[in-house]
Amino acid sequence: MSVSGEVATGDMERLKANLAARAKSLELLYDYTKFHIGVYLTLSASYITVTTVKIPGHASTDHLLAVNHCWMAFAVAFFLLAGLAAGIIVSSITQYAEGGSAEFLETEIGPWNAKLIHLRARYWTYIEHTSFWAGLLAAIGSILWR
Repeated sequence: MSVSGEVATGDMERLKANLAARAKSLELLYDYTKFHIGVYLTLSASYITVTTVKIPGHASTDHLLAVNHCWMAFAVAFFLLAGLAAGIIVSSITQYAEGGSAEFLETEIGPWNAKLIHLRARYWTYIEHTSFWAGLLAAIGSILWR
């Protein structure tokens, strides 16, 4: 085989490895975000359950955990927003076929065809993470400032 044939084979192998790495990075982003959705669902359901369940044999206003309902509403709303953003990311990954996670994060995505609320995927990750932490702080606040 000629030298140019060996270089072409080496280039082809590097290209295959690069494409596989980019596909793997997108798969990891998908799994990471899917895991977050599970956390948001579990945490939200647990929080709502613990704050609304009534203690048997006590007054009708006795809850397992008393909370400030205004803070609770903010916590649930923030958890919902985090889940929405994560859902937009995950569902968009399934439709994306142009590269790895770095390219995906620069792509404009959003729900439906509502171009008005399409943002770069990176911004959706900011919305997701910030909403989760804001929800967590609001949930803690609902317990502390009842």
